[in-house]
Amino acid sequence: MRYHVADSILDTDQYTLHRAGQLIHLRPKAFQVLVYLLLHHDRVVTKQELAEQFWPDQFITDAAVENTLKAARQAVGDSGRTQTVIQTLRGVGYRVVASVTADFEAPAADQPHQPLESVSEQVESVSEQEAAPPSEASSIQPRWSEAERRQLTVLFCDVAGSSALSNQMELEDYLEVIQAYQHTCADVIERLEGYIAQHLRDGLLAYFGYPLAHEDDAYRAIRASLEIIDALQPLSRRLEQDVGVRLAVRLGIHTGLVIIGDIGTGARRESLALGETPNLAARLQSLAEPDTVVISEATSRLVQGYFTLDERRVRSLEGKAADVPAFRVIGPTGMQSRLDVAGTGSLTPMVNREAECALFLQHWEQVKEGRGRVIVLQGEAGIGKSRLAQAMRASLDEDTYIQLECRCSPYHQNSAWYPVIELWRRMLRWQDEETPQARLKKLETTLSQLPLPLEKTFPLMANLLELPNHDPRFPPLMLSPQQQREQLLETMLAMTLELASQQTAFFLVEDLHWADPSTLEFLGSLVEQVTTSQLCVVCTCRPVYAVPWENRSYLFEINLGRLSQRHVEEMVLGVTRGKGLPATVLEQVGAKTDGVPLFVEELTKTVLETEWLRDAGNHYELIAPLSDIAIPTTLHDSLMARLDRLDTAKGVAQLGATLGRQFSYDLLREVSPWGDEVLQQDLSRLVEAELIFQRGLPSQAIYIFKHNLIQEAAYQSLVRHARQRYHQRIAEVLTERFPAMVETQPELVAHHFTEAGLTEQALLYWHRAGLRAVERSSYIEASHHLATGLELLAMLPDTSERLQQELDFLLALKPVRIATQGDTAPEVEQLLTRAYTLCQQLGASQQLFGVLSGLCACHLIRGELQMAHKWAEEFLHLAQDQLNSDLLLSAHYLLQ
Repeated sequence: MRYHVADSILDTDQYTLHRAGQLIHLRPKAFQVLVYLLLHHDRVVTKQELAEQFWPDQFITDAAVENTLKAARQAVGDSGRTQTVIQTLRGVGYRVVASVTADFEAPAADQPHQPLESVSEQVESVSEQEAAPPSEASSIQPRWSEAERRQLTVLFCDVAGSSALSNQMELEDYLEVIQAYQHTCADVIERLEGYIAQHLRDGLLAYFGYPLAHEDDAYRAIRASLEIIDALQPLSRRLEQDVGVRLAVRLGIHTGLVIIGDIGTGARRESLALGETPNLAARLQSLAEPDTVVISEATSRLVQGYFTLDERRVRSLEGKAADVPAFRVIGPTGMQSRLDVAGTGSLTPMVNREAECALFLQHWEQVKEGRGRVIVLQGEAGIGKSRLAQAMRASLDEDTYIQLECRCSPYHQNSAWYPVIELWRRMLRWQDEETPQARLKKLETTLSQLPLPLEKTFPLMANLLELPNHDPRFPPLMLSPQQQREQLLETMLAMTLELASQQTAFFLVEDLHWADPSTLEFLGSLVEQVTTSQLCVVCTCRPVYAVPWENRSYLFEINLGRLSQRHVEEMVLGVTRGKGLPATVLEQVGAKTDGVPLFVEELTKTVLETEWLRDAGNHYELIAPLSDIAIPTTLHDSLMARLDRLDTAKGVAQLGATLGRQFSYDLLREVSPWGDEVLQQDLSRLVEAELIFQRGLPSQAIYIFKHNLIQEAAYQSLVRHARQRYHQRIAEVLTERFPAMVETQPELVAHHFTEAGLTEQALLYWHRAGLRAVERSSYIEASHHLATGLELLAMLPDTSERLQQELDFLLALKPVRIATQGDTAPEVEQLLTRAYTLCQQLGASQQLFGVLSGLCACHLIRGELQMAHKWAEEFLHLAQDQLNSDLLLSAHYLLQ
């Protein structure tokens, strides 16, 4: 049976739900309820009917039904505010209001399983389950996909003494026992969101951490093992009474890296983990005594404090020459929180930064008097640097100052002037639809308001901003690249200081640790002039970054610390809008976040999105044991948990993350496989979830990840081959449809081709980026571009084409090395010597003249006349062979 509702397809034969072409992960009870509602879409289904249908002979709260309905709604695209598919009729029940079609007539809905009372009844229940919707783990089936590398906690369970058990029972009865045992294990494992990978006769292999990871997978695996032992006790006692044999199991657990992929062919494919991890779990199981759990040292480190462990050293593990530690699990300690939490984050609601704001206002008063200041906000990622800078700015009267802002980017660390260019584009208020002529007019209008020579500033700034200047009033300046760079620095410095003289200026530099060298040079010059201006420069950076302007009397560093528990609770109230959380939850949030503001924000949001809390009006109530709440122990896990819940929008986030921290809708639409309607819906979900920010109308918007680490988490969740495909698609679209971006940022295209593994294409654009940077005298950026190309070339086969490319890169790098290190630097001689060898191999006589001239000059400046004479003589012989009079004159000049 296949039901079609809105943009979703629910298949009861395959037990799958797809929305907008994407597989949706849905818990088993929610899947069953959704099937039932679709089957009876022509009428209202009451809450009592659902309770009797799916929770027979059980006492349940209204919240259990409501939470299940919430999950079913979200799976088909509804939210708390929109009920376009499943509508709640208060006091009556639920009804499907969207149009429903089915491929063929639906069968009657299956009844939920009754409690097991005997071995025979258990086996009958197992048989009935084959026709029922799947259990929790089977409803989270992994897609057939490429192999991936990941960390798993593997549980191996086996029946102890199975041979003796089978010898004392009829084969039919033994089959019933094994089926009942497997059903019991599956019920526990799936309830704890493990994944049963294989049934091996009387053995069972389960994964915790695949296909969906949790922050406590090792804990879940051990808890599942202990619960399996407890759950099998009634069956074991019954067997002992009937046949005089107890049923006991042995369990082994190990955590480690695996390669997981599809094994098998056709319909018999399985997603299996390969490597030492599953093998070691099986070996540990063989060492366990009946009804005990043995875990590895790696697993014990992850659950330290949660369980009482008995250490033992074993020697019989295959592949281990020495004794290795193993641990028998005695039982849980009752502890529910982990105190040592580490991670990274992004902007958060500001709490406990009053002192820093007050200190800033003191400095601001001095700035207004013409005594400029530089304030550096240092702190780990997620500590609230940007939020504090924002609060500083908000504390000022907006009519009394001018705001300037440079945002440094990890994607443009080698793109000269990138933050500065973006600064002036914002200052000029450019619009996307504007023509170059309109932008030139804005530039002229702005510059004419400054007491600076327009004939000089206009062509310099037009060139910086990539504007075609054909105005005869402002002809291009006849300057060398180095002279133009120096005058551009002077002009930007003069413009900034002039703006600050007209009105007190707040100059924010975000993420200074990602600034490109050219921007740093400009900022350095600005800092030197700050002290006699009405300019306050506020920089944010991470502690590992050494600020290059230390030891200035007017530079002040503010190091941000973490929040106390009292301030964590205050921040939680801000996130929950004043609704209190249970004390045990607040304690967990404080312990797990360790006072990092972003952690508090993200973890609180995650808790609010779970099914374990109920909104009780002015506070939240805990409706399940705290240990069942999957509160991530790291920010990365928290963000990935939120991304997973976004279903199809997660794919959009991953593609956007591949584009960068900031991306336009136009580019995203061109590279994505989704249509406009689906794309805008998913982007809206990401904005609503506060994972990205939107600037502008949806069809022409710019989207920005809330924090760089949010973007990194989405990007890192892609497997390598998917990343490469995305990068290839982006690079191809850029080259085909965005020629202006390719012209101005060839290094961006080179980056995507490099990450796609397309070395030949990447080399073309790294070379182009290097030459462009040399033309702009951005020598450090040029050095990076060309050096990256040389590194890629080293991985290619040693062909004549590769040698020619290497020579081209070396010759382009030559003026860069000379400009940054001097003519006599050893690196320059090494470069020229390698270029000389390549010229000889390739027979590149024309290029050899320049190399020989460079070698001669290098030794001549050092005073090494003999070596200089040697290269000059070779230059002469080569010129004589070429019969080139101009070169002969040059040779004689060198010899003199």
